[in-house]
Amino acid sequence: MGYPDLEKFAYSFSRAELTIARTIVTAISNVSFSQPTTEGVVMGTRPWPLLRTEGNMGIGTGTVTFTDEDERMNFLTIKLGEGFRTKIWGLTWFLSSPGRPNHKMTCYGCRSLEEPIAHAQGDEALGGDVNFSFMGFRFNGKNPHLGMPSAA
Repeated sequence: MGYPDLEKFAYSFSRAELTIARTIVTAISNVSFSQPTTEGVVMGTRPWPLLRTEGNMGIGTGTVTFTDEDERMNFLTIKLGEGFRTKIWGLTWFLSSPGRPNHKMTCYGCRSLEEPIAHAQGDEALGGDVNFSFMGFRFNGKNPHLGMPSAA
């Protein structure tokens, strides 16, 4: 049993660098996405599965939360422009921490699906989400399934 390494810092989103549609963005407080694998099984004369399939991944979904409404609107209306929900873009971010290796996450084939507005009076800056779909992802250049194309 080893002791925890108290000499290093944990990864922090405040040190992340995000690139959306080949533009570095800074006023982001959250990035989340999910693309689960749905698997099937081979059943036989026993009441339990005999084998499992590799499974399929459907289209993934995610959210980027902008903390500055100007940066969100510039991304949608200037960077993507007219018909912004039909434009395909990529999302990449790096996590770094002193004394630890960098980690790179990429979603490719992204497309904006929804841009909900929730503006209210208060001391918080106005911002909002961009909900998106994507075709695939990679962690540190690795695909989740063997044989997936290397896009982006």
